[in-house]
Amino acid sequence: MVLDDQSRALLAEYDAMKAAWIERVMAEGIGTSRAFADAVFDRFRGPDRDVVPPRIEGLGLPGGKGARPARLYHPGGDGPVPVILFLHGGGWSLGGLDSYAGFAMSIAALSGCAVAALDYRLAPENGFPAALDDSLAAARHLLDHAGMFGGDRTRVAVMGDSAGGNLAAVVARELALAGDTRLKGQILVYPMTDVVSPDDRFASRTLYGQGQHFLANAGIAFARDTYLAGSDARPGDPRISLLDAPVPAGIAAAFILTAGHDPLRDEAAAYHAQLERAGVASRYHCAGSTIHAFASFGVLDVAQDARRMLADAAREMLTKG
Repeated sequence: MVLDDQSRALLAEYDAMKAAWIERVMAEGIGTSRAFADAVFDRFRGPDRDVVPPRIEGLGLPGGKGARPARLYHPGGDGPVPVILFLHGGGWSLGGLDSYAGFAMSIAALSGCAVAALDYRLAPENGFPAALDDSLAAARHLLDHAGMFGGDRTRVAVMGDSAGGNLAAVVARELALAGDTRLKGQILVYPMTDVVSPDDRFASRTLYGQGQHFLANAGIAFARDTYLAGSDARPGDPRISLLDAPVPAGIAAAFILTAGHDPLRDEAAAYHAQLERAGVASRYHCAGSTIHAFASFGVLDVAQDARRMLADAAREMLTKG
């Protein structure tokens, strides 16, 4: 499927922004890279006024080494509500609560679930497994104590996009490996599932990873190397690359969303197939006309459609039984 007109126009504007920032990013390093990423996400965030949940507040959630900031988007209403732990993308080194606010609050408002967005530690200052440790600790806390803010600890799912999708998938796997089967769902939005295989394993890396479609193969490799800097872990560790790793019994049901023009498309689809082969309830949808990160870009019609689809998937996972 060809790129839709809105995605093509967004890419053109993004390329112009990148050209204006590139010298500073190259000269000044990770702090400026984060500022550029925040500027991009702010520019394309889109209108939020119609999807603001009635209650937004700061939280502290346990992390791997002390409490981590988080933000709760509560849909309101009486009684305990289902809870989604939201893990932002950004290659394990970019992004945060503000850059993902539009996406997270949309999911809360559309799903009727409380969304707890976690500000996990970023690389390179805090490399692997810091982000994973924070995410796992937060998930376990919600499974035990979501009632503290009006959530239902018996109805908890995890959601993330890109590197956050990787974290969400690994959280689901690690919980199942530990014998904890309380998690009701994993919602994975264009997740990284394989940072060890050569690019030519996946047609989508070959077709869309050359730098013309927002995310490049070089950016995937840079994110991996930044995440692993200072760690003894190898890229093939299943806490980093899940694809081809054994699927543990009791892992949560999955919903996986990809973009047609995303280099990560095929590895995410392969992970869906892997889960299905293992007998896991997994659903997959590809938004064929758009690019990586699109669900964060509320200016796109396809993003609004995707948010409704993700909210529906979360609601279905968390209201069964």
